[in-house]
Amino acid sequence: MATGISSVYPQQFGRYILTAKIAMGGMAEIFRAKSLGAEGFEKAVVIKRILPHFCEEEGFVTMFKDEAKVASHLNHANVVQIFDFDEVEGLFYIAMEYVEGRDLKRVLDQGAKIGKALSIAQAVYIMIEASKGLDYAHKRIVDGEPLSIIHRDVSPHNVMVSFNGEVKIMDFGIAKAAARSTKTRVGTVKGKCAYMSPEQARGKNLDPRSDLFALGVCLWEMLTGKRLFVGDSDFETLNNVLRAEVPPPSELNAEVPKELDAIVLKALARDVEARHKDVGAFVNELNRWFFSAVPDPDAVALNGYMHELFDDEIKQMRQEAQGEAQMMEGVRKGVSNIISKKPGTGSQPAARVPDDERTMALPGAMMPLDADRTMALPDAMSQMRMAANHSPAQSAPAPAKSHVGLIVGILFAVLAAGAIAAYLKFSAGSTEQPVAPAVVAPAAPAEKPKFKLTIKAPGAVEILVDGKPECMGKEVCEVTAEGGKHKVIAKNDAGKGVDQEVDLAADGQTVELKLPVIEKKPDVAPPVAAQGPAILLKIQPDGAIVTVNGKPVALDKGNASLAGSKVGDKLIVSAQADGFKSETKEFEVKNPSAELFEVKLQRDKPTPTVGAAEPKAKEPAVAAGPGKVKINAKPWAKIEIKGKDYELTPKEVTLPAGKYTVTLTKGSVRKTVGVTVRTGETASVSVDMTEE
Repeated sequence: MATGISSVYPQQFGRYILTAKIAMGGMAEIFRAKSLGAEGFEKAVVIKRILPHFCEEEGFVTMFKDEAKVASHLNHANVVQIFDFDEVEGLFYIAMEYVEGRDLKRVLDQGAKIGKALSIAQAVYIMIEASKGLDYAHKRIVDGEPLSIIHRDVSPHNVMVSFNGEVKIMDFGIAKAAARSTKTRVGTVKGKCAYMSPEQARGKNLDPRSDLFALGVCLWEMLTGKRLFVGDSDFETLNNVLRAEVPPPSELNAEVPKELDAIVLKALARDVEARHKDVGAFVNELNRWFFSAVPDPDAVALNGYMHELFDDEIKQMRQEAQGEAQMMEGVRKGVSNIISKKPGTGSQPAARVPDDERTMALPGAMMPLDADRTMALPDAMSQMRMAANHSPAQSAPAPAKSHVGLIVGILFAVLAAGAIAAYLKFSAGSTEQPVAPAVVAPAAPAEKPKFKLTIKAPGAVEILVDGKPECMGKEVCEVTAEGGKHKVIAKNDAGKGVDQEVDLAADGQTVELKLPVIEKKPDVAPPVAAQGPAILLKIQPDGAIVTVNGKPVALDKGNASLAGSKVGDKLIVSAQADGFKSETKEFEVKNPSAELFEVKLQRDKPTPTVGAAEPKAKEPAVAAGPGKVKINAKPWAKIEIKGKDYELTPKEVTLPAGKYTVTLTKGSVRKTVGVTVRTGETASVSVDMTEE
């Protein structure tokens, strides 16, 4: 399959000219691009293109099509607009609105880095604007039918803040709409764990209030500067989401007013029915607070704040835009000349030219003029196709054996090279205006020698050379670069990096960068969630004696986490406690990600004697003679039984026959387990006290 991928810019991609790569993800890459039209029309867009190996996966391509289909129906000031969806040489892409700004995650990180966090009013303003866009999507009706869109991946990564202070929700890549062509498999969990709603984490059916919960998480984190549910592993994060225990923001930031606490906590209610009825109601409550508490809304505008955070990046962007404009003007002039010289050519002449007549850019004309500004246009025939697409006259195609395509292709290559030379001259600081491209190709400058460089960076997940990503997920990277000075940067998984300047003068040079070591908590046991679903057991009362499939389970404040189960397993949970009716329930594991199983014991009411039926014979009481219990804990714990201390584990304790609750404490970890002591017998208790 042809990939059409090149590492130099500008490059043609269908009807667009790619001018720079913005980002690279695990499944797609993002480009800044231009759409050219007649009479000098030019529009900046963003191209989101599936990586080649994913284009061969039908399910992923269908999901990508769904994103375009869903988002194409959305036209709102607070939603990033989708313009186009198509395929070029087997590569699927979406063309969308280009927003000059940064995602909210970058905004929060940069604010924390320089000590200028969002004010409370600014955080609420961002949430109001993002929520407007999401509420519009939830309620969008097309041809009389509601789309029933649910975003399902709301997070700071998918909220854009422009340098002018606009806020837009984006990336409906896993949004679920009633009319979408693919159906999410029951039990499949998608989205970012830390921003899921409890019902989404369980794989349940969702409504727009799931997105509302995610908005609440974003607002809570903006107000406090802390992460709400994130843990040391996805397993721990999912457990935190399922519990949905949310402290008021004012407990972490005393400046947050109580009225705002109430709005946030309502959006973050674990019970769906306890939340706002929809995102629109959430917006209304935020608006009422904002306009009553903020005397001058203009004073919290985001444009000044964004320029303060990203001033250097904005200046660099403006400089790049000027150079890009000159480059595109050169490209346009080359296209215009071809159109004017060959008005009678067809709209797709290249399609009728045999492969052996395809004309590539002339080597001499396309040689880079500067090592730091290497640019090349795609082959001349591709450029001619683009030129013909913009031609006002569409006549019959040239005969198959004609060499017109060959001549025109060579001519365009020469013209394009002249345009690039003019752009490079402008970029180098010349005060002269670029001239129209010459028909004669300039002489090729001497090519700088290239050498191989080996970069070693233990612990690196990304290695860059001169700002360009070269190796992802590798600690050793081999590159070929022109002789001279280069800046090498390595980053670890925590985003921390080191850089070093290398003077490359010969083959075989090696540079080693030492990254800071990421500290790990020593006592955290390896998560086992990857081996199966995360099972959370909740028992009331919290002092109950519990067994699962006949094995005792220790409770921590009425909760227990179980591992080692898989979808389809059946768990028999038995619970008993003094003053309550014993109960046994059978549960089946259905969700591949996480499950919450609850058992709530009912109080045991005495049977009335007046007029009552003959009472059942009582079970024989446990003999009152002494028995023993062996208590062990990993690694150790203090023992308490009925308020009495029994020193440290391991310990064998002699007790009268009966039921007991053993409390074990190690630092901040406190767990309880029930045990029955029988006359003349020895029971055993073993509890894992590793800090979770």
